[in-house]
Amino acid sequence: MNNPRPVAGLLKAAGILFCTLLVTLSLAAGPALAQGLDVSGWTIEQANSTSVYTIPAGTVIQPGGYLVLGRYADRASFEAFWGVSLGANVVYLTNGQDAPAVPMINGDETFTVKDGGGAVIDGPTPAFNTGYVSHQRNDPEAAPWTLDSTTSTPGYGVEAQDAVFSGLVISEASDGPGSGNYIYEFVELYYDADAGGGGNLAPLISGTAVSPASPAVGDDVTFTATITDSDGTISQAQVLYRYSGGTFTAMGMTDGGGGAYQATLYGVQGNTTLEYYIQAQDNDGAVTTDPVGAPASYYSVPVSDGTSRLIVFDHAHDQDAGSSGNWRIDDNYPDPYPAAPTSETSWNGQLSSWGYELYLLGHTVRSNTAAFTSASLAGVDLLVIPEPQNPFTAAEIEAVRQYVFDGGSLCFIADHNSSDRNGNGWDSASIFGGYSVPHISTPIGTDTETFCGALFGLHVHVKDEGNNSISGTFTNVLNDPSNPVLHGPYGDVASVVYHVGNTISLWPTANADLSQVGGLVSLDAGDPHCAAWSLYGNGKVFGYGESSDTADGTGSESHVDNWHEADHRALFLNATMWLLDKGPVSGVGDLPAPLGIALRTYPNPFNPSLTVAFALDSARDVDLGVYDVAGRKVATLHRGLLQAGPQRFTWSGTDDAGRTAPSGIYLVRISDGVTVSMKKVVLAK
Repeated sequence: MNNPRPVAGLLKAAGILFCTLLVTLSLAAGPALAQGLDVSGWTIEQANSTSVYTIPAGTVIQPGGYLVLGRYADRASFEAFWGVSLGANVVYLTNGQDAPAVPMINGDETFTVKDGGGAVIDGPTPAFNTGYVSHQRNDPEAAPWTLDSTTSTPGYGVEAQDAVFSGLVISEASDGPGSGNYIYEFVELYYDADAGGGGNLAPLISGTAVSPASPAVGDDVTFTATITDSDGTISQAQVLYRYSGGTFTAMGMTDGGGGAYQATLYGVQGNTTLEYYIQAQDNDGAVTTDPVGAPASYYSVPVSDGTSRLIVFDHAHDQDAGSSGNWRIDDNYPDPYPAAPTSETSWNGQLSSWGYELYLLGHTVRSNTAAFTSASLAGVDLLVIPEPQNPFTAAEIEAVRQYVFDGGSLCFIADHNSSDRNGNGWDSASIFGGYSVPHISTPIGTDTETFCGALFGLHVHVKDEGNNSISGTFTNVLNDPSNPVLHGPYGDVASVVYHVGNTISLWPTANADLSQVGGLVSLDAGDPHCAAWSLYGNGKVFGYGESSDTADGTGSESHVDNWHEADHRALFLNATMWLLDKGPVSGVGDLPAPLGIALRTYPNPFNPSLTVAFALDSARDVDLGVYDVAGRKVATLHRGLLQAGPQRFTWSGTDDAGRTAPSGIYLVRISDGVTVSMKKVVLAK
């Protein structure tokens, strides 16, 4: 089972992300309103980071009362700064130290409240990217937030208790005004109970999950959720589902007892996205959806057709630090927004061009926002770690090691010595070494490397090792015409340009689980290298020593477009294709004799044209064509002699008579008289 990721399909107006519709709150069993609301174990979560504050045990909010979560000022200092006296009906929480209870409130941050079972109670708030100091609610029953203000008023009173029950709502979120006042930022919750202590409590939906977690075309997908009603019964529970933005279809859920509900969708479609939400109604007509605000918000599960892959870019190690190019695919994560970009500028990040081109190939692209674990890496086909600023724990290193050993692919991108953008003493070169101390100003001494070099045979140079923090154009490219990274579907790699980066040395004897280690682009004639690769266990690794070469210049932070400089785009995309190739593990510097001719086709699905790429290790006659699923030839792409080296052909979607081929599945087939290789493609109009 898998906890799905909600996708917010929320309106944007004047740069403000408005909150989803307010959904009433379900409480524990029994008429608890007059007794106050126990919020022990509930969480206040910031959507665009890993920051989660868990409310401590024994925390109860009285009807008409508040919970104020301050950043880290004590209560007396907080009251003095804001000029208020928080009453007896206010619970004030804070960490009380420079380890914030909530992250700094500014920019695109939004906040959500969840109960102890993980169900969304309220949120998200508007984002703090409009210059307002405070977002406030004047009415807990109001759907959008009703006041953007330059003045914060903690505990100011949302409304007098009336006959309408709304439950717990976020009533205010405030950015500390002025330099140095961020310690007084806060998120405020208001418990709105009706004056009579009654009111119908809506159903509670929690634990929504889907199995299998990563379905493929034709799989039967089972939806499960726990649905309860504390003051009545559930009269209806259903899943509403659709494929990639179509019309939602309702499907009833079966009550298995004890609040356990499930429904099964048989034979799902492939190469698309299954989108869904859960809706429940009680015997008094109150309705709840999960996620909150559905159908504007919904859960999203990609369905593979067998060729789609999951690529995860790490964003959990402060890749946003600094101001000159943040190494991310988008500032919305874990899922980039919009879900269907129309260009690389649809996403806001220096890696958006990379991510966008992978999206065009039909792959699923996401960001990692938590520490690496075996669970978080399950189902991931390629993990990309771009210039981390916070070191990895021993547990994270072990999780990545096991992931690669079991067949996962890893792409790591380092930068120069002293590239410490968050001022914590660590730069990426030392982090990738897995050292116990940062080697920016400290010599290596007897410190032992435990990560990339020791595990994967690719050692990133650090202080005092030479050939680090270097710049220049490097053309010492491995002379191998059949190399799929240097001569792949995105072109030939002849040179790369370093704008201050570190080199990588090969360490082929680092451990017994290394089968091959090799360089791709060298600083000089041999070791060390700018780009290198290795095979570890059943997995593949690609390493590069200069992060600036992945920056496309399209993010909100200024940076030169180095993605399209020299042959950087071809190198990284060719490397990505090699890493995503889930055939028999083979090296890129000393390829064994192929069992056939490895075809690469892109984009897939395609419209109007398809590129077919492959490499020959010797000159030979080949027959390359396109066939329908019945085996009838549709188009001839080439017949005759081809020289050794990379080859590339284009099919325009027409048959040999010049007629436009209809939408559907086709087979690209190549034969050299000895072997036959085929690749399935989809023409989608």
